[in-house]
Amino acid sequence: MEVRKITKEEVNALPLIKFEGEICLIDKVEDVAAAIEYLSKHELIGFDTETKPAFKKGQVFPVALLQLATKERAFLFRLLETGFTNEMVELFQNPSVAIAGIGIHDDIKDLQKLKDFEPSGFVDLNVMAKELEFESIGARNFAGMFLKGRISKSQQVSNWENEVLTEAQISYAATDAWICIEVYERLLSLEV
Repeated sequence: MEVRKITKEEVNALPLIKFEGEICLIDKVEDVAAAIEYLSKHELIGFDTETKPAFKKGQVFPVALLQLATKERAFLFRLLETGFTNEMVELFQNPSVAIAGIGIHDDIKDLQKLKDFEPSGFVDLNVMAKELEFESIGARNFAGMFLKGRISKSQQVSNWENEVLTEAQISYAATDAWICIEVYERLLSLEV
């Protein structure tokens, strides 16, 4: 089997790519149910979370943003405004929906601090890639290997609790969830 890796230099030489679909920012609890209903009709959704970065030892912040995406639409839930709702919990406990994310252990653990749930249908793409003997894992490497593009990580340590998210934050957050769908499909095709 060929070595499955990409160098940082190879990734940096690729063109920048981002999610090009519709982005829905959800910051009102009354908008959550319709968004989750839409998502629950899909067999596969991409998943990620964002939290305000902590720069002091012992400092911890709650998840500020939950990103869930289909190929056409990304939903960015501002959890500090909407809360982590029962509809979200039901989606995360639904075994008929595959929820693909990258390095999701801590994301799930942080969401469980908000409300206890039993995750079902979650797929960690890092784990899946390691099982397929990939040496390079993570969103940037996956984008480079599978989509022949580079995703910006410049917003990663920005303040996700800002009253208004910037266009760059919104694009970054949507892209991080969407990329998981693309990567999952490509990894799945390699398992056959």
